[in-house]
Amino acid sequence: MPKKKKSSSSKKKNSRNNNNNGAGNTKKTVPLQDVLSQAESAMDMSEIDTALQLFSYAAGVLRCRVHGPATANTTTADGSTDASGSNNNDETPLRDNDQDKKTLSTVLGKMGELKASKGDVEGARLDFLDAISLLEAAPPLIAAEIYEGNTLVETVQGECDVGMAQNSESRAGLHLYLGQLSSGMEALSSFRVGVSELESAISVLERICASGDSGMDDVEMEGGDEKMDSVNLKRFLIETRRQLCAAHCSIAELYLTDLCEEPDAESSCEAALESALALDEVSSADVVSTAYGNNDGENKMGPPPPDALQTMANFRLSQSRVPEALECILKAYDRMKVGCEAMSALVGLGSDGSGKIDDVELESKSRELVDVEAASSLPEYNFRCQTAKIMLECASLLENDSSDANSTINQCAESAIQVLGSLIAQNDEVIEVWYLLGCAFMACTPPNPESAHYYWENALTMLNKVKKGLEESIDDYDEDECTENELEVIECQIIDVKKKLGKYKEDNEDEDMED
Repeated sequence: MPKKKKSSSSKKKNSRNNNNNGAGNTKKTVPLQDVLSQAESAMDMSEIDTALQLFSYAAGVLRCRVHGPATANTTTADGSTDASGSNNNDETPLRDNDQDKKTLSTVLGKMGELKASKGDVEGARLDFLDAISLLEAAPPLIAAEIYEGNTLVETVQGECDVGMAQNSESRAGLHLYLGQLSSGMEALSSFRVGVSELESAISVLERICASGDSGMDDVEMEGGDEKMDSVNLKRFLIETRRQLCAAHCSIAELYLTDLCEEPDAESSCEAALESALALDEVSSADVVSTAYGNNDGENKMGPPPPDALQTMANFRLSQSRVPEALECILKAYDRMKVGCEAMSALVGLGSDGSGKIDDVELESKSRELVDVEAASSLPEYNFRCQTAKIMLECASLLENDSSDANSTINQCAESAIQVLGSLIAQNDEVIEVWYLLGCAFMACTPPNPESAHYYWENALTMLNKVKKGLEESIDDYDEDECTENELEVIECQIIDVKKKLGKYKEDNEDEDMED
């Protein structure tokens, strides 16, 4: 019996179905560079989950290029997993591509940062270790040789040397991140490796700068957006020195905390800080001598961060060497003074520490903030909070038995007010800052109890609100040891603030009786 012919409508239907199925199985290919750009933007905007997803996809693509498609399960840009290792990407995998190894290392470093910010310390540690292994496995860079026919006419060493410095600086950053995620001797080991890598990078960069290597014009900076000309090379050197300074400070802080019981803690801390301060001095000289863009100093690098000075101040306080601690912390404050005063003015704290400010000064300071290189380049929140604490501790330890001492105490207190004012302007929900502002006004000579009372009352109100929330949490759910401990801490803080307010009231009553 002859077969029936399918109707033309049936053929068309099947054809449409086949086309639809084909379309459904095809995933849109996104260029890797676009994914990386989107990931960077998401990271800048603190969209951590989105950034992590995009970087994970990029890492999958790069792993396939470096190791081959058979070794990787990858995450696609839309978040799904592709076990084939091909990523449905039409970019051809290349084995042992050195540039891809470097890019993959950078991506893993970013993933480590993001995971650390989410509290995934172990995941971050693994990413950093993978990133380090990729950089360490990279083959040594070889100087470029230029021939005319069969004759060697030039050997361009500059590109090779800068590449070595960049690799050392990248490895250092990863080891320093590992140190921050670790504690004790493990952290110390990571920091020391980071220091060694940075010293190697600086040695290479100093040699290139001193030789005035003319083969630098075609060398790309990290990221490939700019050429490594003499100006950018000098900037790279300055920034690497500042990283090394910060690394020495991290080692010193370790000896002030985790390793404070080590037999050589004090001498090791002193040595690390001497190295940090020597680099700080060089960086300060670099700022004076180096301008970028034009002769009037536009694009000139700002002063070095105050990390070394502040860490030394903390160290000197631990040794009860108060005058030296005071000198260091006031120098540290000088580097953030303009930004702190500009931000502090926005919440009504004048540079005279009175808590009052006229319209002209407020407008002037606000213009500084809008201009705002100074305010935007301020050290991070916790660092400035520590600055204020050190100033107040110095003020409390100085003997106010002379006019000079009183002047110094007042300088400490007023500077602390400006720093704390900048913190209130940035985030007015941190109870400790309100409390410290009250202490700063009482540390002034003469004290300002009215302003102190205002900030302590606000701190007390905030503490009572937190206490109520914790008590309700305990009532609504099963008792939790952590919550109970937190409640106990809050109650102790409430008692402390009430004592401060009680002292204020007693002082006021004594003044009224004298009147």
